[in-house]
Amino acid sequence: MLEEIYKVLANPINAIVLGWLLIYLFIVFFVFFYKFFSLASWIRKEEEALNSLMLSKVLPVSSSLKNCIERMENINKLGFDACIKAAKKKAKSYLVVLSIIASTSPFIGLFGTVVGILNAFNGMKSVTTLNMIAPSIAEALIATAVGIIVAVPAYTFHQILASKVENLIETLKIERDLFLSK
Repeated sequence: MLEEIYKVLANPINAIVLGWLLIYLFIVFFVFFYKFFSLASWIRKEEEALNSLMLSKVLPVSSSLKNCIERMENINKLGFDACIKAAKKKAKSYLVVLSIIASTSPFIGLFGTVVGILNAFNGMKSVTTLNMIAPSIAEALIATAVGIIVAVPAYTFHQILASKVENLIETLKIERDLFLSK
């Protein structure tokens, strides 16, 4: 097993491609866990603020909207909307990284595969059988497989976090509407 890994990594292009994808995979998991827990905490605070607002008709300090509207002279729907847009921008930060990784990692893997297949065909000096060329092509396909392995969690995590952002924004809109209706 280790011998096969060393053989794949002996090609500098494979090493670069697989290293790049490994870095991508690390970034995907780091961004997901960081954003997942920060968004979960933010949503929990906003839901508590919403419950408090329903009971007391006063926007609590724990609400991110409270901090935003305190700086306004006139509190109105447009001001709240601006605060919500700013919150959405902050909540969506780093999601573009997951989107970029989800869309580019298969192509990076495909690049490694194409180079590997070119090397396999380049190694053919004379009449070659399938038994002679198949192992080289199989090695080349590893890069595409790793690219897909990176893309799937990146896309999945992006969708999960985008859903959490929408949940947060809906909670903020409910807070806005409830506050303005008092």
